[in-house]
Amino acid sequence: MNPSTNPVLAAVLAAPLLVASAASAGLEPWDQEKVTAIAAELPPATRALAATLRQKPQKTLGQPGRASFLLLRDQVRSIDATARRLHSSLEAGEGREATLPIYRRMLRTVRDAERELGRIPAQQGMDEGIDAVADILRRLQVFYEELSI
Repeated sequence: MNPSTNPVLAAVLAAPLLVASAASAGLEPWDQEKVTAIAAELPPATRALAATLRQKPQKTLGQPGRASFLLLRDQVRSIDATARRLHSSLEAGEGREATLPIYRRMLRTVRDAERELGRIPAQQGMDEGIDAVADILRRLQVFYEELSI
């Protein structure tokens, strides 16, 4: 999966580069209920991504992509934990300012996981999982980051 051929992923991956503030013109007004509802979709999507990765055969010493596979496995664990933290923080009533660092961490980790996935031969099924998570993050983007021009 190449971010340049996937407009959803490209938009999500570009988000950390944007300068955002609560008063930015491109932001939607904060809607705690709506943001929490969208974020509620993240844990099932990240669990599905983790389950897909667990079904993949482990790379053995000397196999191409072993180091990337191990790093990807760690990144997917981090994505899953961060998704749960973002959702639980929003459910607890934490707003934009408190959850923005969590959101941005998740964006960076998804970007890094995408890069590692590209280095691993024959990982069918993982692209769809990463795309599902990226789509949810894209829907959250309008509440957290000013959209790029």
